[in-house]
Amino acid sequence: MVRVLATTFALTLAAQALAFAPSTSGPGRMASELSATKYQEVKKTLGNLSKDNFSATLAEVEPFLLNDAGASIYSKSMRKISTAAKSFGVEVPTDFAKAAKATQKRREKQDAFIQTKEAGRVEAEAAAAEEAAAAEAAAAEEAAAEAAAAPAEEASE
Repeated sequence: MVRVLATTFALTLAAQALAFAPSTSGPGRMASELSATKYQEVKKTLGNLSKDNFSATLAEVEPFLLNDAGASIYSKSMRKISTAAKSFGVEVPTDFAKAAKATQKRREKQDAFIQTKEAGRVEAEAAAAEEAAAAEAAAAEEAAAEAAAAPAEEASE
């Protein structure tokens, strides 16, 4: 009985120790580590940005900003690029990294909002045109009624 308890206790301790040991199987790096490495490279590249290598650096960094960067990394990188461009007296191309995955949800939401506003504006214009047409028709009827009543009044006098 003591032997069974001692064996069970030893196996339990071994299992608990293995639960906290790092896994030897599986990939050596996780995706977040790879992204962090890419970001570190991009950050270093942006740190070495100069007027001479500005366009070449933008071409090198743009694929990362379009496909891999998250929203905060994208905004920080774009801010660094625009600040450097202002200090060098150079302009960032207007379409540089505009179709980034990081801003896709925001762009879709903004497009939906604009479409809703545009539909409301068109609907309001149609309603205003309809009201104006109704007012013109009412004014025309009133003018016709006055014109018809004027000869009747002249004939009675």
